Amino acid sequence: MVEEYDMVVVGTGWFGLAAARTYIELHPTENILVLEAAGSCGGTWSEDRLYPGLKSNNLIDNYEYPEFSMSEEKYGVKKGNHIPGTVLHQYLTDFAKKYGGFSRTRFNTKVDSVEPGKTDGWILTTIGEKGQLKLSTRKLILATGLTSQPNFPQYEGKESFNAPYFHAKDFCRNGDTTKTDQNAVIVGGAKSAYDVAFAYVQAGAHVDLVVWPNGNGPVWISDPYVMGGLRLEKLLNVRILTWFSPCPFGDSDGFSVPQKFLHGTRIGRWLVDRFWGMLSSGVIDANGYLKHPEVQKLQPWSSVFWIGSGLSIHNYTESFWDMIKDSRINVYVADVDHLSDKTVHLTTGGSLPANVLVCSTGWKKEPSIKFYNFGTAGIGLPQPENEQLRLSQQADTEILHRFPRLQQQPTLRYTPKTANPYRLYRFMIPPTQIQTRTIALAGAVSSVATSVTATVQALWISAFLDNKLSNAPPDLTQITQEVMLHTQ
Repeated sequence: MVEEYDMVVVGTGWFGLAAARTYIELHPTENILVLEAAGSCGGTWSEDRLYPGLKSNNLIDNYEYPEFSMSEEKYGVKKGNHIPGTVLHQYLTDFAKKYGGFSRTRFNTKVDSVEPGKTDGWILTTIGEKGQLKLSTRKLILATGLTSQPNFPQYEGKESFNAPYFHAKDFCRNGDTTKTDQNAVIVGGAKSAYDVAFAYVQAGAHVDLVVWPNGNGPVWISDPYVMGGLRLEKLLNVRILTWFSPCPFGDSDGFSVPQKFLHGTRIGRWLVDRFWGMLSSGVIDANGYLKHPEVQKLQPWSSVFWIGSGLSIHNYTESFWDMIKDSRINVYVADVDHLSDKTVHLTTGGSLPANVLVCSTGWKKEPSIKFYNFGTAGIGLPQPENEQLRLSQQADTEILHRFPRLQQQPTLRYTPKTANPYRLYRFMIPPTQIQTRTIALAGAVSSVATSVTATVQALWISAFLDNKLSNAPPDLTQITQEVMLHTQ
């Protein structure tokens, strides 16, 4: 017997909970189910991903849903402090309970595949505590996000390593290793690598941090306050500063003139370069990259202009940079060649003793769910590969014409993947499914304003699925051009 629903929401992170809350409020009589692969709410902040010392990059009052305050009285986080992971997990759980998502959630249930129903709607194949089950739903919101599938390298010799070896996603369940291991090797230059390294050092271990020489390089990490005391996370959401980023849909805010001036004129581009240069220099000076040879190894390889939402905040109780200066953390720009008994061998010829190896090596930017019978387009554009290539080149030409500064690309130390990015209408809707108005993806974006973006996407998706958008999607030709331009 196939269970039938009016709506299924997959995922209970920021985006899934917001989507469920909004849809439930607008459709109180419908049969709605929420599915979650983990055993608790929160996505990145679920209980099984709360590793020791985990905190938000954001300070309190800037990482919450607009209608649900994270008050000091209830959650105990004082003004000016970062939010502990345990508090965020509780906050998201409370949000789900208050707005009806929690009681509708089936935990420990992974969606393996999605396919169109015989007449309409969708068939989901799930794997859970009762084995494999099929569900039918008229409408579907997928909110599995961009951080659900770890990119976990499998090094030669792992069988003989004889020590814990895991991805940072699983740091929570391996948190006890901080109490017993004296030599930890962390692979990666992302913020999670710094978090894991900090946790081990705080517990008394020595850390060797290995940064790939052919990757994206070390993360940009800033103090919470910049430029004489301005709060960085709020500064990035001030409208006037968004104009300094080249964005093909930036003129949607109604301020196309200043953006054309800043990116389309020489003096404008000089101002843009000056702004990003000042921000970069401020971070470099504050972190002291140029004042210590070991700290300098973690200086980012390109300007902050190029990082998009890849900016992190120094939210530690002790200076991370002092740990490097004191040799509690040693930094190596190298790759792992192979493993042997409690030893990590580097491509530079050196070897590192290791009681534990943690890979903070990012995430696979691909769907965690299989899509069957979607046609050759899948959830992307329907055009043949050669036509998509032409459209891609056409989009490049337009973008470089509007934003000439992008022609001066930084030199990459790796070969970029040739696979297409998510080609979704407004970053939410598979182009071939726009007319059906029965499916949407929430959270297939990366943003420094997660909670606000999740809230706005939830409203837009519900309006779209109910065919109540005042600005309806245009025809497929225009949709294709817009999707290609926005996702390029």
